[in-house]
Amino acid sequence: MPQPYPRFHPGPSAGRLDSFSERGARELARRIRTAWANIGWDVEVRVERIASEELGDGRSIAHFIVRSDLINGMPQRRLDGAAARALPRAA
Repeated sequence: MPQPYPRFHPGPSAGRLDSFSERGARELARRIRTAWANIGWDVEVRVERIASEELGDGRSIAHFIVRSDLINGMPQRRLDGAAARALPRAA
């Protein structure tokens, strides 16, 4: 029986992915989108800039966040051509 949702890994990701940097947030978004697509679900994932921090020497650091259209951790749309299959509802 195929798994109806991607495997969940609580806590920090392996490989020290810095999801506050733009590069890390984009990688996390790609991983989320890919994990759901691999089992037939279309998930919209986007990276947004949320803040900038001044370093005091004229430079600043931007912070990013990953947002998606998952509701209670579950996707809403099947990929085109994917067989209809019900997902268990999140509590």
